[in-house]
Amino acid sequence: MLARVVTGRYNEAFVSENVTFAQAGLLMHIFAQPGVRQAELSKRFQIEKSAMSRDVQLLQKKGWLTDNLRNGLFLTEEGRLLAKRCHKIWKVLNEQIHQDLGMDAVNGLTTFSDTVLTKLLPNK
Repeated sequence: MLARVVTGRYNEAFVSENVTFAQAGLLMHIFAQPGVRQAELSKRFQIEKSAMSRDVQLLQKKGWLTDNLRNGLFLTEEGRLLAKRCHKIWKVLNEQIHQDLGMDAVNGLTTFSDTVLTKLLPNK
């Protein structure tokens, strides 16, 4: 339930850009790491390869990603502008979440997340 509540809040924040939080995350990540491969993103975000392929195809169809998968993923100029806008939204929302929850809750969630990722993900 916690994941749904938080994801819902983030999805609402990105409605104005016509992307989901997951899509915004992909755009921001590709912006920061041009040429990253789908397989790497799938592994990093713990997303099934087929789901990652669907998201990538959708972002390509909207004109935000190039379709040259041999050389990795790159944003188009429109995609770069969108990623920058998404980053601003994400930054403001993170500040709001921190204020709403308080540092004790944020630190507790960070500790919980780090523990789960360390204990439950293979090769971590």
